[in-house]
Amino acid sequence: MNQSLGIRIDNATHFRADVCVCGAGPAGFIAAIASARTGAKTILIERYGFPGGMATAGMVGPISKFNLNSKRIVGGIPLEFINRMSNMNGAICNLPSGNIPFDSETYKNTAINMLLESGVDILFHSEIIGSEFCEIGRASKVLACSRGNIFAVSAEYIIDATGTGDFIAQSPLSWKMRSEDETRQPMSLIFRMGGVDTDAIRVLMDKDNEKYANPSLRGILTEAVDFGHIANFGGPWAVWGSVIGDGQVSVNATRINCNSTDVREITIAEIRARNEIFKMVELFKMKHSAFNKSYLISTATLAGYREAREVTCVYRITGDDVLDGVQHEDNVCLGGHPVDSHQPNSNKQDVRFINKPYGIPFRSMIPINSTNVLVAGAIISADKTAFATIRTQAQCMAMGQAAGTAVALCKQNKSDVLNLNINILRKKLEHDGAIL
Repeated sequence: MNQSLGIRIDNATHFRADVCVCGAGPAGFIAAIASARTGAKTILIERYGFPGGMATAGMVGPISKFNLNSKRIVGGIPLEFINRMSNMNGAICNLPSGNIPFDSETYKNTAINMLLESGVDILFHSEIIGSEFCEIGRASKVLACSRGNIFAVSAEYIIDATGTGDFIAQSPLSWKMRSEDETRQPMSLIFRMGGVDTDAIRVLMDKDNEKYANPSLRGILTEAVDFGHIANFGGPWAVWGSVIGDGQVSVNATRINCNSTDVREITIAEIRARNEIFKMVELFKMKHSAFNKSYLISTATLAGYREAREVTCVYRITGDDVLDGVQHEDNVCLGGHPVDSHQPNSNKQDVRFINKPYGIPFRSMIPINSTNVLVAGAIISADKTAFATIRTQAQCMAMGQAAGTAVALCKQNKSDVLNLNINILRKKLEHDGAIL
C-alpha cells in the first residue's frame, strides 16, 4: 500500500533509521532520547529549528504536572530534563504542586544537548507531508519537506508525537477530530511581559487544588469584553510559566475558537489574537498597578491548541479512569493534573481536581491495526474528560519515554508493537526511573 502522494524520492534525500520520531515537542524529544538510549538508531523530525513544541514555540508554561499531593508522579528522563534545567538556573523544580516554571531558552538548549548526547540524528525545519505503508498497518517511510526539498526517512518503527497527528493523518490508520466546533476547547496565544512588579502578584502555581487566574486582571478583561474592546479571554494567568525572571511574566489570556488543523481558521484566529494582545497589554498597564511600567516582550510563534486529532487506539482512556484513579496492568506512566476544560465561547473554565494518580496504559498509544507505529502525547486515545487532564506537558513527556523505550525494545526483540511483552517494557521503564 502506497500513501506517498505520488512523490518520487531521490536516493540523495533518503535517510534510514531503526526509529523515526515525528515531532520534537515534550513527547517527541523525550521519545527520541529514550529510543536512542535503548539502543535504536533514531531520527527526529521537527518543523521548527529547535525542540520543545508548545513549551518553546508556544511559550506554554509552567510544565505540569510532576507531583500530586506533593509526591512525584513523573520521573525518568523527564525528571532528568527538568533537573538539568534547574542546574542551569533555568527551572524551578521544588514547588509542592510539581508545576515547573522554566526559561524557554534554557529548555531549548538542554533538550538539544540531551538529544545529541544520546546520539539522536536531528532534522529540524522539516514538515511531515506523507507516508508509505508496505502492508496494512506496517509503515515503511515518513515523507517530509524542508524548504522545497522533499525527503524520506525509512524506519522499522515510527512514533507520531506531532500533537496534531501529522503522520497519522497521512496514513491509512484511523483517527478523528477530538471535538466538534461547539465543544472544542479553544486555543490560546501566549505572550510575555516585562517591567511587571512581580512582588505584587502571585507568580508561582505552587499548590494543588487551587485556581491561579488573576482576579484583578480578570475583572479588567471582563469589562473589556462588555465594552466590545476584545472578543473573549481566558483566565487570565500572568505567572512564571515559560519565564522565571524578576519583573517578567508569561500571560495566558487570549481565547480563540478554531480548528487547529484548518489552515484558514488558524490564520484568522492568530491574526485576531495578536491584535487583541496589544489591547490587553495596554489595559493591564492602565488599570493594574503591578503593570503600570510594563511592556510587551514577545508573542509565541504559534497559538497553543488544546485539542486536535485523536488516534483510534486499542484502548480509549475514560473520564471514570482518571477520576477514579484506575491503574492498568499495562501502565507506562501516571497522571494527576486536574480535569481542565476551557469553554470555547465564554471565559469559563471547568476544573475537577484529581485526588489520586491514574494510570496511562500502553494500549492507549497503539493505533488499531498498527504493527510498527505508536503515538505519544496529545493524540493518544482518550475521551473528552480524560484528555482534559492527560494533555499536559509532564504527562506527554512520560508518554514519550514509554513510546521511545517500547519501539527500541521491539527492535531488539523483533516484535510488533502490539505483541511487545508489557512486563519487559515496564521493567525497563522502572530501571530508567519512570514511575508507573
